Amino acid sequence: IEDVIVLRNHQFREDAGPMAHPIRPESYISMDNFYTTTVYEKGAEVVRMVATIVGDAGFRKGLDLYFERHDGQAVSCEEFVAAMSDANGADLTQFMRWYRQAGTPVLEASATYVADQQ
Repeated sequence: IEDVIVLRNHQFREDAGPMAHPIRPESYISMDNFYTTTVYEKGAEVVRMVATIVGDAGFRKGLDLYFERHDGQAVSCEEFVAAMSDANGADLTQFMRWYRQAGTPVLEASATYVADQQ
C-alpha cells in the first residue's frame, strides 16, 4: 500500500505534468536532475511487472544470467530485459516501451461473457 501511495502522490503527478519523462530519458541537462520519482518508482514497478510475469524462480534465473553476463559492467535496460527474456524463454520486448514512453499509461479493456459457452 505504501508503494501505491508514493506512486499516486508523487510519480503520477510528475507523469501527468510538464516534467513528464520516460524512465530512461534520451537526454538530460545534468545528472543531478536525472534521478526523479519516475526513474526510481516507475522503474521499480516495471521491474516488478517483469518479476510477476516470469515468477520468482524465473526472476532468480534471469538475475543469475544478468550477473553472469554483466557483473562489474555499466549496462542498460536492454541488457536487463534481454537476460530476463533469455533465461525464461519469454518475449519481453514490449517492456522496453515502458522505459521509453513518458506519461501514465492509459489502458482500455473489454470483456464479453457468453453464459452458454462456459
